[in-house]
This record gives sequence, structure tokens and C-alpha cells, in this order.
Amino acid sequence: MRAEVLCIGTELLLGDTVNTNAAYISSRLSELGIDCFYHSVAGDNPERIQSAIGTALNRVDLLIITGGLGPTDDDITMQAVADYFNTKLVFHAEPYKLIEKFFRSRNREVPEKAKKQAYLPEGAEVVFNPVGTAPGGIWNIQDKTVVVLPGVPEELYAMWEGTIEKYLSQYSEFTITKRFLKFFDIPEGSLGEEIKDLMESPNPTVAPLVAEGQPNIRIAAKAKSAAEAEAMINIIENKILDRIGKFYWGRDGDTIEEVVGNMLSAKNMTLSVAESCTGGLISSMLTDVSGCSSYIKLNLITYSNETKINTLGVNAALIEKYGAVSEPVAKEMAEGIRKLVGTGYGLGITGIAGPTGGTYEKPVGLVYIGISDGNRTKVHKVNINSAFPRKLIKQRSSMYALQFLRQFIKKAD
Repeated sequence: MRAEVLCIGTELLLGDTVNTNAAYISSRLSELGIDCFYHSVAGDNPERIQSAIGTALNRVDLLIITGGLGPTDDDITMQAVADYFNTKLVFHAEPYKLIEKFFRSRNREVPEKAKKQAYLPEGAEVVFNPVGTAPGGIWNIQDKTVVVLPGVPEELYAMWEGTIEKYLSQYSEFTITKRFLKFFDIPEGSLGEEIKDLMESPNPTVAPLVAEGQPNIRIAAKAKSAAEAEAMINIIENKILDRIGKFYWGRDGDTIEEVVGNMLSAKNMTLSVAESCTGGLISSMLTDVSGCSSYIKLNLITYSNETKINTLGVNAALIEKYGAVSEPVAKEMAEGIRKLVGTGYGLGITGIAGPTGGTYEKPVGLVYIGISDGNRTKVHKVNINSAFPRKLIKQRSSMYALQFLRQFIKKAD
């Protein structure tokens, strides 16, 4: 079965809303072994919606439409679908009872316009909405399957998991399982060269990707069961890790803050952080992990030179000679915070987040990251693209800091 996702909404075309629904549906279709060949978007215009429907149904067997099912005048998706097939909308009492219940549970009268949501094209099967008011529909017509769902992500997810996934499973005897391997400190081009021969495999497929500036590898296997697909993926993963395992740090939903937290917990070690250019972002990431209080004791934002000197004990002469953004200062920040708090590890970071403050010698994006355990101190110099916005430079700096901390802890084993 070939599928297309058609998302309705002028706000998507204007860039006011990010189209996350298309990504979600494609991901879920792949898990069912259904190939999604196209994504399309149409604004809130009946003629353009019908044109998009016609284009889609000329090239796919399954069309999934999201958006435009609300009570307002620009919610015209159901009418556009009915008009395309030259059929009428039919009122359904059961979904309307749920709409009434939704409003009355909130002590509100049912708006007259809410009733339009209970109308579906004649012959369509109602898909009930457990978290909102607009029902969806499934329509088998002219040897095609058309699924219409709300555009509100939470409603879409609930209806997909509650009804659509089970319904569509009849159309495929296969499942597609994916695994993402995450790497650090290896250029994307070098990673691609290492797995070049594996990328020629038709099943599982292997592809290099980049996420948050770091290279990943996606392995996807198509099989008749998830267990069979996992076994196929394991074989490829082992081959990859045999070649470039020293750069590997996690998979799928792993985050660097979780990996570092688990390493600290396993070693029963503690960490303190002194942040300058990242302004507390590293601390925020670390404390996103449940149980972090066992290894995070005190983190500080030492933005000014005075706090670096007076709180961390950074030598004022070093700042005078080398500047606040320098290797010697990052070194003393890491050592100073560790001594101040009495933790096993200390991390200090200083840099130029921009967009102002850079020079030829020290451009925007220059960052120094110091890490100390009392016996050894390592400082890393990183140059992040100066064209990046300030927020992204802070994010990349934080990711680098935690990755270098992971490497530092690992080398201690």
C-alpha cells in the first residue's frame, strides 16, 4: 500500500505552525510497514483542498488528511472531501452526543457551530475523538482508503493509537523497525566512509543523519515481526560498532544528560558546574534527569570576571593576560568549582555566545570547556559556527560540554 499525508491549514503554509503531524504519521505508518511516498499541504481553501485530494488519489492507495475539522468557518475539510466525491454530508448522532457531553462537563452551552463537527461524508465510518470534540472518519471509496483526522496533535495521537493503527494493520503483513545510533567526535563524512558498504544494503537500510550537529546512523529493517526486524538490525549494529564503536554514545531516545547522569550514579561520583557563556543551560539539562540530586550538589553561573575571581578563585592575572575566554581560565573555573563544592568532578565553561563580543582572534562561537577530577584537568577548545544565533551557540556549547565530560569519565575507568 502506498500512502500520502495531506495536512490542511493556511498556518502551515505561512510557517506560523510547524507541521509535526506529517512526521508523526509517517513514523507510525513505517512501523506498520506501509510506505509513505508523499507529504502535501493545502491551505483553507475548498478548491485547493479538492485539487490536493485528486492529485494524491491519482498516485496512492491510502490518503490520510489532518486538520480543518473544528467548528469555525475555515474548518472545511469534511465538506471538501464530500464535494470531491460528489456526495453529501450526513449527521451522526453518536459523536454529537459526545460533543454535548464535552461542553456540558465544562458547564458550557453547546455552540451551534459545534454541531457541524458531527457531519461526515455519506458512507464514512466515524472515528471517535477521546480527547476533543471533532470526530474523524475512515472512508473506503473507489478502491481507495481516505482517513480524515483532526489537526490538533494530542487529538490526532489519541485517535491514531486508539483506532487508526489497528484499522490500517490489515493492509500490511510487514512491520518496519528503526534504530538510531548516536556518535560524537567523528565528522559526518568520515562516518559515512566507514559504513559506505553497509549503506548499499536493501534490507536493513543504513543511512547517516545529523541531529543537533552530531552524526547519527539510522538502521531500518522490514520484516514480518518486530522480533525478526530487531534481529536483522542487531547484526548491522554490531558491524557498525566494530568499526566506529569508540565514537558511539547512545541510541534512539538516549540523551547525553541521561548518559552522563547514569555514569555518575554508577561510579557514585558527584559533579559541580561553573557556567559562563551557557548561562545555566548545562545545569538545566542535567537537572532534567530524575534522580540528579544524588550527583548534582551546586552549580553556579559565574558570568562576570568578578564572580570568576571572587567565587571560583580564578587568578585575576590570568584574565588580565589571556582574557576570560581562554584555556587557562576554563581550567581554573573547573578546578575552582570542584574545590569550592567538594565534588568528584568539576566542569567550567567560558565562551563568546554572540552575536556581539567577538574579535578576529576570538570570534563568536569560541568556547573553552574545562573538566577536572582533582588529579587531572582537561580543557577542550571548540569553534562553533559564528553565524549561528546566540541560543543555538549556547545549546551546542552545552552539548559539547556534556559529551567531553562523558569522555573524561569514561577514560577514568
